[in-house]
Amino acid sequence: MATNKASPSTKAPSADFFYKLASAVPGILFSYWLSADKSAHCYPYVSEQIRERFGLDPEALKQNADAVLAIVHPDDAGGLQDSIFESARTLEPWQYRARLRLQDGSYQWYEAHSRPERQADGSTLWYGQFHNIQHYKELEQELRDSEAEYSFQAGFQKLVARLSAQFINVGFGTIDDCISELLESVGVFFTADRTYLYAFNDDHTSATKTHQWCRDGVRSVIDEDQSVPLDDQDEWGQKLLEMVDENEVVFIEATSEAASVFCVPVRVQGQVVGFMGLDSLAPRKWREDQSDLLIIVSGLLSGALERHILEEKLLSQSIRDPMTGLHNRRYLMPRLNELVERAERYDENFTVAMLDIDHFKQINDSIGHLGGDYTLRRFADILIDLVRSTDVVARFGGEEFMVVFPDTEQATVHQTISRILDAVRHGRFVFEGREIPLTVSAGLASVRERDDSMISVDTVIGRADHRLYLAKQAGRDCAVDISGVLRI
Repeated sequence: MATNKASPSTKAPSADFFYKLASAVPGILFSYWLSADKSAHCYPYVSEQIRERFGLDPEALKQNADAVLAIVHPDDAGGLQDSIFESARTLEPWQYRARLRLQDGSYQWYEAHSRPERQADGSTLWYGQFHNIQHYKELEQELRDSEAEYSFQAGFQKLVARLSAQFINVGFGTIDDCISELLESVGVFFTADRTYLYAFNDDHTSATKTHQWCRDGVRSVIDEDQSVPLDDQDEWGQKLLEMVDENEVVFIEATSEAASVFCVPVRVQGQVVGFMGLDSLAPRKWREDQSDLLIIVSGLLSGALERHILEEKLLSQSIRDPMTGLHNRRYLMPRLNELVERAERYDENFTVAMLDIDHFKQINDSIGHLGGDYTLRRFADILIDLVRSTDVVARFGGEEFMVVFPDTEQATVHQTISRILDAVRHGRFVFEGREIPLTVSAGLASVRERDDSMISVDTVIGRADHRLYLAKQAGRDCAVDISGVLRI
């Protein structure tokens, strides 16, 4: 006959049993008492771990709980008492997160959970535990840091894309505006106090500040340090000369007398021609990859300056029409090719407007070719006055002109063409005392108006030219786009 194994005693657990049970729980078990008038509080019971982790005596806490409040991080103590009083009032469970000071003086995050119970004398007694959540807070911080880094990188990519597009669409005479926009954008994005551009002289004996941006409230020093001598005996000048020789970023930590400074070389055709600077007046922690990020921005600036210099050289090689001062085909066609490439790569749009002076042969026949030349110049002036600096205006040939609108809404294109036609229609053209009635016709074509498998400059120009012909057929003094005749 089998014998039964001994079974545990069924008598009520002893106090020693509960102490052992509490010591095995990862968190710290407690009961917390608050008097009815909220003038006194204590821990009738708190598990022994509170001594091991925080150096607090459980016996002392039975008399007064102030020692626990004293180890709460000051930044987390603000709403603690109010939350306890609110739980006592509503008898809703109390929950709170705070950093607590350990025996070694460091802080770690803990979370408390407890349920209140009203006592006969009006006091409140909570039963609960608080446990370490440092691991979860660290994980939470890592996630926040990861999200912040993703947001930063996405923002930086947008900044680079926007500045790149702006520099690609820059026209003659607008490089200064683009540099100023870049310095402001970089300063705002990196929360700098100043950003600026210096240009070296040919023998690298001095650098001259050409552009500067300052945050609101930051004093401008563009006149105070307009020109900086580059002396290898001077520490600052020596660093700049090393930047030229090594083509590397120079960084100077902030001191009580000077700001922290980044100087990033700007290269044109392989030569360091200047540097972009970024200041922070107060000491701060910069990103570890700050230099790499600034080099990317400097590369945009270098490319824009190199292109601008090249365009200025091309200008001296007859890329402007000598009659009107407008660009000619030699300038226009490469720009159109660039825009087509961007349209294919980034799905950007642009619109071409082909404009032709109506009955131009009659003008030449009636008042002579000098009168015709006068008419061409006057019409060119109207175009320049009414388009934006980012739009491209060119004489396409004879009495035909072209305006290119990069990345522009159709409503804006229509408004501009309407103003041009109206200005010609109501303008006063007088040559040698003879008034010349004048109108123009226009054909418009956008690169993204159809789902073409292949996009080409010839296709876009061909559509604009055909619609110009349709405008002539429709009675002149009008425009035609994909939708038909625009009586504007």
